[in-house]
Amino acid sequence: MVLRSDSGVYWCESSEGAASDSIQLNVTSGSVILQSPVHPLMEGDNVTLSCLTKTSFFNGPATFYKDGSVISIVPTGQMTLHHVSRSDGGLYNCNMRGHNSSASWLYVTGKPTPTPLSTSVASSSIVILHPVSSSLQIMLLCHLVVFCPYVISTLLVVSVYRLKHRK
Repeated sequence: MVLRSDSGVYWCESSEGAASDSIQLNVTSGSVILQSPVHPLMEGDNVTLSCLTKTSFFNGPATFYKDGSVISIVPTGQMTLHHVSRSDGGLYNCNMRGHNSSASWLYVTGKPTPTPLSTSVASSSIVILHPVSSSLQIMLLCHLVVFCPYVISTLLVVSVYRLKHRK
């Protein structure tokens, strides 16, 4: 038996610690559920909202609302918003077979803007260096640790070979 107190954010985790995307489940006494993302979307993302019934795997036509106004009537119970912008954020709900879902907030945030690490000016062009992720830094360090000794040992072998064959 599911209770309203079971509402919350749910996700799956593997034994290795990998986690799935999380979803927000709102337990209501109604028979229609609006499935929407729990985390904020980035501008430009696509998102699919699903209007589902609790009692049937078959989902027919649904009416979707944003901030109380009809935005779409779809035959499949699923509506996709393409390339969302901040103006797409708001309170969404749906209606299927005369039954309303609970309302859910859809959050849309702006795209992150990279902050420059440094700026250098050379021959009337500007070069902006962006922060490098730590995994990329570790990978670069590993390559340098392997590459530098290889180059040094190769140069030493070539030098020794030239010295022996010069005589």
